[in-house]
Amino acid sequence: MSDVIRIGVDVGGTFTDVVVSRGGATVHGKSDTTAFDLRVGVTNAIEEAAQLFEMTGPELLGLAESMVYSTTVGTNALIEHKGPVLGLITTHGFEDALLIGRGRNWADGLAVEERYDRGRARRPQPLISRDLVVGVHERIGNKGEVLVPLRDDEVMKKIQYLVDRGVRGIVVVLLYSYVNPDHERRIRELIREQYPEVYLGHMPVFLSSELSPQMGEYRRTTTCILDAFLRLETEEHLVALNEDLRESGYSKPLLIAKCTGGASSLSRTRPIQLFGSGPVSGIIGATSISRDYRLPNVFLTDMGGTSFDLGLVVEGHERIYEYDPVIDRWRVQVPLVAHWSIGAGGGSIASVQDGILKVGPQSAHSLPGPACYARGGEEPTVTDADVVLGYIDPDYFLGGRIPLDRFKAERAINEKIAKPLGISSYEAAWSIKRLVDAMMGQEIYRIAAQMSGLDPRDFIAFAYGGAGPVHATGYADAADVSKVATFEFGSVGGAYGTLSLDIVQVYERTHSDILYLKGKYNEASIAPMNKVMEALVKEAERDMDEEGFDLSRIRFEFEILQRFGQQRHVLPISWSARSFTDVLQIREVVEAFVKAYGDAYGKGAVFLEAGVEVLGLRLSAIGEVPRPRLEGLPGREANLTTEPTGHRRAYWGFELGEMDTAVYRRDCLPGDLKIMGPALIESVDTVSVVPPGWSFALDGRRVGWLEHEETD
Repeated sequence: MSDVIRIGVDVGGTFTDVVVSRGGATVHGKSDTTAFDLRVGVTNAIEEAAQLFEMTGPELLGLAESMVYSTTVGTNALIEHKGPVLGLITTHGFEDALLIGRGRNWADGLAVEERYDRGRARRPQPLISRDLVVGVHERIGNKGEVLVPLRDDEVMKKIQYLVDRGVRGIVVVLLYSYVNPDHERRIRELIREQYPEVYLGHMPVFLSSELSPQMGEYRRTTTCILDAFLRLETEEHLVALNEDLRESGYSKPLLIAKCTGGASSLSRTRPIQLFGSGPVSGIIGATSISRDYRLPNVFLTDMGGTSFDLGLVVEGHERIYEYDPVIDRWRVQVPLVAHWSIGAGGGSIASVQDGILKVGPQSAHSLPGPACYARGGEEPTVTDADVVLGYIDPDYFLGGRIPLDRFKAERAINEKIAKPLGISSYEAAWSIKRLVDAMMGQEIYRIAAQMSGLDPRDFIAFAYGGAGPVHATGYADAADVSKVATFEFGSVGGAYGTLSLDIVQVYERTHSDILYLKGKYNEASIAPMNKVMEALVKEAERDMDEEGFDLSRIRFEFEILQRFGQQRHVLPISWSARSFTDVLQIREVVEAFVKAYGDAYGKGAVFLEAGVEVLGLRLSAIGEVPRPRLEGLPGREANLTTEPTGHRRAYWGFELGEMDTAVYRRDCLPGDLKIMGPALIESVDTVSVVPPGWSFALDGRRVGWLEHEETD
């Protein structure tokens, strides 16, 4: 048995999670996220996990072969617009592109209910103010030809203007630079020649032709600006963390989890790729498990303290990229693995507004936290409701590490919810649970219908997050899902998922051509497409070689981005070869697109008369890593028992009311026992709530299955 140690880290809004895989054992640690310095929470969680192997944190780090890190650092800076002062150089006449945006960008990033309130909707406030946007007289045509040459003297004046206003970085986005980058590169040369680091200090220059070489001026600009905006804080944090790890004995490269569905070294990771990397890691980890169990369609649900995240595995594929992704309130050109999030977590605040119960999206976070945390929070939350309902034992929350105050939870719910609605505290807590479950179930059902085209009843749900198993049967009922898997590592699903991340680099290029028109497949499209594919492979081979991979062991996967002529919806079609050799292969990829389009939007939506266009090419270069095994610490067999460890009063709805409920310790249950609800299956960091009509059973891999029992 291999004794290789691998560490996965996920820094969330409430908790910092660490999973350590060592041979056949997988353990985890959890710590409060320390917003003042995220490294403190990481160190604390590593120390807790190390103790389970009877080691210190430095001893564990010194033996570790790899560490994959997922973080939300930079996200808050983006939301609060707290970042470096940046300047933008663009083509003259297009200085207002950011302010104009796209026709519907007033709705980008807004919740559904906010989109309906159009009178109050506003376009996102640009991260670069209008006075720091300058234009230069130059123009490159759509074929890469120079129509108006760049003048160095004008560029120098515009750079000086930005420098005088205190910018700490310059973003350069010129028209058609993705076809011909010469003008952008010349501007960078002038900045470095005239304003060396000894004069201005660190003045990074960001070229759109390098960061996002694709058509779509607005999205290309926002992508580059977001990357530049996040870089300063992200770089400082990750470099400091890397230095701390070195001092603690970790000697391997620090790998960073990315929203593209893979990991890479720090030097090969762009700051914008960190956005959503935690939920994406969970999706990748869920895919690995679903393949082991041969489950083609899975909902990955992660209910933590702040949000409810949802991902899809459809027909065994997890890298379902969003065609037109949004980060915060900006459309971007990043191959982002599709995932969705709503403000429904354990810390979501419940309130009564105009006589109507509301839950979220505001959250109590980890500080002050729910009222039951006794850290100063006075607003009732979902966690407070779970305590009042009897689902969470106040003396055993996180194994007793954080004792909860049931009295404060009940008082908050009674004063803020029960009295205004004229109901009991139990009824108020139950209403909070039912409402948040319905919100999550509705989101699951909506996403399944819109993104997969499949019936939600064809899916099995994986319940991650500390609050996931508590509410799993509730939101599964609301989504018409009858089976839910829970895991011993479920409360740290994002960190566990990082250990399933391959080393992945994703490359995209705009390439527009006609593949099919008027009954004919375009043979002339082959040579230009092969040229782009060859360039992408060369770039990928260079990067993977620098990552230290044997190129013969790298898997290359192409996707051909296609659409019907002049239509909006683009679908990626997988292509395993590195090139096209004849027109029959063009026919093959077009037919695959037509079938996929019909499956996604209905066969009546297929419109071959418009022709089929290729809009771009995407290459994934993949270096596979070993997956963690679904096993916990060995030697537990001696402690197994079929008997409950106790009973406590729990509330099961308006009809059944409060009942004396059996409580079981999950780590003491044998695999051949089926427990009928109502029951509570406790773990150190979560509780699997089994209501009447559901059952719970462990399999040989210690996966717990919640299943809706058929009734007459």
